[in-house]
Amino acid sequence: MGRTRRGRYGRACAPEPGLGECVRRWWPFAVGALAATGLLLGAYLWAPRKSGASVATPGTAPRDAARQGAGAASGRPMASYTTRFQPGQPRVRNIELAARLLNGQVVRPGATFSFNRVVGPRTRRLGYVPAPAIMGSRLVKDVGGGICQVSTTLFNAVFRAGLDIRRARAHTMWMPEYPEGREAAVAYPNLDFTWKNDTDAPVRIQAGFTGDSVTVSLWGHRRYEVRSRTSKRYGVSPYGTGVGHGRRCVPMAGRKGFEIDVWRTLLSAGRQVRREKFHTEYRPQPEVTCL
Repeated sequence: MGRTRRGRYGRACAPEPGLGECVRRWWPFAVGALAATGLLLGAYLWAPRKSGASVATPGTAPRDAARQGAGAASGRPMASYTTRFQPGQPRVRNIELAARLLNGQVVRPGATFSFNRVVGPRTRRLGYVPAPAIMGSRLVKDVGGGICQVSTTLFNAVFRAGLDIRRARAHTMWMPEYPEGREAAVAYPNLDFTWKNDTDAPVRIQAGFTGDSVTVSLWGHRRYEVRSRTSKRYGVSPYGTGVGHGRRCVPMAGRKGFEIDVWRTLLSAGRQVRREKFHTEYRPQPEVTCL
């Protein structure tokens, strides 16, 4: 704007006699251009923005996520959850890729969400890198390692929102990044985390990340009030020692195994509708030296 484009509406006017005629000739185009500019500016300022991934403030919904959620059909905050991680590790790349794919997904009423269907395979071709992943009672380097941080963060948002958790399995070992007994391990294509939108409105997922955290927020219409309780650890078992070989080996400090229970109670108008129990058995983590 501000420059005259020659050859589009005719020749440019010069400051010579006959300027009034030139002004009259250009006046309709000037008015039209101003009106179009106003409409475009208004649309830009008021329309919901789309972004690949928004930056989250730990413990709160991302600012872009809040703006998008407010513009969605559902529009109300249901729940939000944040988990943290050590910055600068290879797994951070995998976390960011998965969060970008999760961000903006909308689950219709009655539909079942599948983490693996949305995020897809974790391969080098798609940008995923090798990072520590839990396999049995060991950590090994695997392409896409760390992506479970995103599925676990989503699990806790779904848990808090009172949505119907259909399929979720905890890791075989507990990691300090995750709340005890409240997590969802995933591995493409068989080990999946699924949940159903059992409300009467769409649920919109907003996922954002910072250099050391990932946040998932859900927008929709809450159906239930949620209360939860976590037991103390019990059935504690000692850990042993081990030796690993090769490039996939990850050294481990060792951690005791234990069992834990989590209860989630769903209430409507103050009355209990359903009470669920999540029982988890964590294996001991051996102290591993890589040779």
